[in-house]
Amino acid sequence: MRADDDFDTFFRAEFPALVGFLCKIGTDVLEARDVAADAMLLTYESWSSIEHPRAWVRGVAGRLATERARFDAGPRPDWFPPAEPADDKLVALVAQHAEIIELLSVLPHQQRTVLAWLLDGFTPAETAQALKITPATVRSHRRHARERLRQRFPAARRTHDKR
Repeated sequence: MRADDDFDTFFRAEFPALVGFLCKIGTDVLEARDVAADAMLLTYESWSSIEHPRAWVRGVAGRLATERARFDAGPRPDWFPPAEPADDKLVALVAQHAEIIELLSVLPHQQRTVLAWLLDGFTPAETAQALKITPATVRSHRRHARERLRQRFPAARRTHDKR
């Protein structure tokens, strides 16, 4: 069983990375911050039973972001509160990853999600388990994403091929 101190350490280390992960899968920084906070709360509530918290919190956050995107697609009621301004540190973090986020934005959702997991250091097997797909499907999405990026950005391909 993990102590609250362990969760606090986890939260401090992973919250900014989780916001970055959510931005990589297509969530804007303001929404990513809110989704990450909700996912961390759910993580805290289940902390003692979670074996792999980095993967668990990303899985929860990805599902929450998808649910919110569906909600946001509809009209907002007049009483719905306006978004709060983003934290400067989170905006700076997203700015550091702006090029990656921009590259990923041209990919279909599933390819983008798989690459976001892989960019966050998860193996194809871990990614497959978290997304409830096979490792072969993860590798296929990765391969198709790379090919799409090569087609979309041929100059980057020439630079990479020269190395």
